[in-house]
Amino acid sequence: MSTPSLILKNPKGWFAAGAEVEKALTLLSDGAFKLFVYLCLNARRDTATLETTQTELAHRLKKGTTAIRHYLTELQTQGVCRSHFSRCSTRLGRVEILELYWPYQKAQPSTPDPRPEKFVAALKKLLEARPCVDTVFSTSDEILAHNWFRRGLSLQRIEQAILLGCVRKYASWRNNSRRSPIRSLHYFESVLEELQQQTPQPEYWNYLRSRLQRLETLWNQDHPLELPSLDPQPANQIQSPSPPDSRSSTMSATSKERR
Repeated sequence: MSTPSLILKNPKGWFAAGAEVEKALTLLSDGAFKLFVYLCLNARRDTATLETTQTELAHRLKKGTTAIRHYLTELQTQGVCRSHFSRCSTRLGRVEILELYWPYQKAQPSTPDPRPEKFVAALKKLLEARPCVDTVFSTSDEILAHNWFRRGLSLQRIEQAILLGCVRKYASWRNNSRRSPIRSLHYFESVLEELQQQTPQPEYWNYLRSRLQRLETLWNQDHPLELPSLDPQPANQIQSPSPPDSRSSTMSATSKERR
């Protein structure tokens, strides 16, 4: 009688647990072994690595971050994993399961792609050039910047979103005594979505740069209360600037003033 073939109920995410896992079981404490199994199930098969935060690990395993740090230290001491985390539990880090405890053949290391980091560095310079932006570029901002790179967004389009978003911010300061700066890259997400739906003419961006330069000159002279409208409209009807013949209907800031 032939033995029936075994069929996995859910082959997606399947992990080949064999002698490597059995050896780890004899070395690790219960908590550290539970963390090891979680890493095995979620690590990349070709590199045995997982990028995550200590806070995320604590959430997934229903443990405290102190316990997670203890388990990571145990995994490293026992030669099971190698981890790279900062003291900040919410900052992205990396765990690699070492060869002796990984059942898959690892891919040969490749040269890191420098383009994402250059993209992020250029993006930081764009933000630093704007006086109304006060951001330390948090982990959340960095993740968003890398996401924009993977989506193929150009720095030119992001710069345009920053120009429009900053002009709107100065307009809101003109109408409101509260002058809180832009503190996150996420502020420009909705502006980018607007720009994805339209293609303003090059003249529009020349006009916008000129207006922003005038507003920032006044701001740098410490005269924020004298920021002009620059539009022939009452102060309570300030809109994002639209040059003559512009057909961009969603450029208006009246419905999306950010404060």
